[in-house]
Amino acid sequence: MSQTDLTRAVITPANTPGLKRVRQLGSQLGIVRWERLCFDPSGTWLLAKADSRLRWWNLDTATDVASGSVELKMEPTEALFHGSTHIVTAGPPVEEAAVTWRPRLMALSATDGSLWREETLSAPAIGLAMSRDGMLLAILERGEALLWDVAGWKRIRDLHGAEWHVSVKACTFSRDSQFAAVVVTDYDHDLAYLYLWNLKASSRPWVHPLGFRIAAGVAFHPTQPLLVARGAHEVVVMDVNERRVLKTFNDYNYYVSNLDLSPDGELMVSSTDSCGLVVHHLDTGEVLFHHSDDSELPTGDAVFSPDGRFIALAQGDGTVGLWGVSPVA
Repeated sequence: MSQTDLTRAVITPANTPGLKRVRQLGSQLGIVRWERLCFDPSGTWLLAKADSRLRWWNLDTATDVASGSVELKMEPTEALFHGSTHIVTAGPPVEEAAVTWRPRLMALSATDGSLWREETLSAPAIGLAMSRDGMLLAILERGEALLWDVAGWKRIRDLHGAEWHVSVKACTFSRDSQFAAVVVTDYDHDLAYLYLWNLKASSRPWVHPLGFRIAAGVAFHPTQPLLVARGAHEVVVMDVNERRVLKTFNDYNYYVSNLDLSPDGELMVSSTDSCGLVVHHLDTGEVLFHHSDDSELPTGDAVFSPDGRFIALAQGDGTVGLWGVSPVA
């Protein structure tokens, strides 16, 4: 973030009610559905993926125009920063691929969007997650999954993946990279499930029914051995080591579509319908802040910056709002 941005306070339970939109990135592009957002580890760069378009901004600059963009031939499932220099995504099976008409992983330069590396996959990727140490989890169709070393651009090992018929909603790593988790919706059985891998122990996931219908998001607590799984209205908090549910709470006032935790794990942010966002206190389930533009535009992701000073919200029209609290006195 720029020096001006660094004067803003870290978002806490006490000051969350004072959140306001402090910056808007990008230009209006019409209706943009289910836009995904991702900060780089430093919080300097913000990446947005919508349909087949990737855009990214350098937040250290004064301009709100994207620093780079690239249009892919097909819509990828996800796009993630590897450090601050590369963007990893699932590449489309096109004639120009190294192995023609085959699904692949791609790494792009964050400078100009040019192709850095690619690797052919055995099946299309339906979910991606990046660990803090640069390990990629790729969930593939046909019940396959793999761990990938992005810096070395090589396969680490194969994993048993999700059932072929489920819809993957979100993937994530624990802070120490020991665990990986995926939440899915099984439309055949009208139920959401958690897949949890202990990467130090087994290649097979522990599968747990979450007790609600639609998966919205999943996140590991940054300082405690906890995992949070989110439904459209429901929240489940689990002990990762003991694999048991510690608590649940529901909030039927909002229909949410994603989940992210603040860097200290005290706050949970989700995007809501009507182009809005809601912030809950994770321990109590209390709603600390809610905003809606009362718009019919489809809301995308809501995510915390790595330093906890901002929340980025995809606003459904191609723009991204940055939310913060008053500067430190």
